[in-house]
Amino acid sequence: MRLRIQRDLRRWHRWLAVAVAIQLLAWTVSGVFFALVDIEGVRGTPHRQAVADANITTQSIDWVESPAQKIVLRNRLPNETVVGVYRQQGADWFTLAGHPLTTLSKDEALLLGQQLTDLSPNEAVWIDTAVEGSEYRGADLPLWRVYATHEPSTVAYLDALTGEVTAIRNTSWRWWDFLWSLHIMDYGDRDTIGTWLLKIFSVLGLASALAGIALFISLPNKWR
Repeated sequence: MRLRIQRDLRRWHRWLAVAVAIQLLAWTVSGVFFALVDIEGVRGTPHRQAVADANITTQSIDWVESPAQKIVLRNRLPNETVVGVYRQQGADWFTLAGHPLTTLSKDEALLLGQQLTDLSPNEAVWIDTAVEGSEYRGADLPLWRVYATHEPSTVAYLDALTGEVTAIRNTSWRWWDFLWSLHIMDYGDRDTIGTWLLKIFSVLGLASALAGIALFISLPNKWR
């Protein structure tokens, strides 16, 4: 009876291990990478330039008549103060006179990229379409993608209205993103934690571990 139980445990442990071996390796490799890599480098923080204080015009903005959650004043270009009106449905941006803000031109985006990052960008690409799993996913559109042609692997994404740097992407981030998709088993938008694949393989991995422990306990003392 005991030998039969051991045989069954060995068989189940073997097949469960085969079923989850590749995913267990992916979890281990990605976990090691996440533990060792500098997260600030992944985020591109070292490429951001400190923004010097500047005068912000605070003239009356009583043209904001509808209810709002908050109103933000910020400098976009030199000597240009813009107004952000945040409401429940999102933010709208205006000039101080209350006119809808126009998007940055290519030259203006490059100027801000040179001021706000150390990338020395000389090329800018307009982005107005959301793409699943893209480097800029989650950011408000439209965007300017700016980069230096001699170093195209490191890019900055600028909000085309506010001029803010919404994200900086580099090779480290792309490795992180790829390994993260393997870690959470979401190969589409790479942001959904708790996919059915992850749940199934987590249960299989747990079952494999429990079968191994049970097999060890069932062995005679002299074999352990």
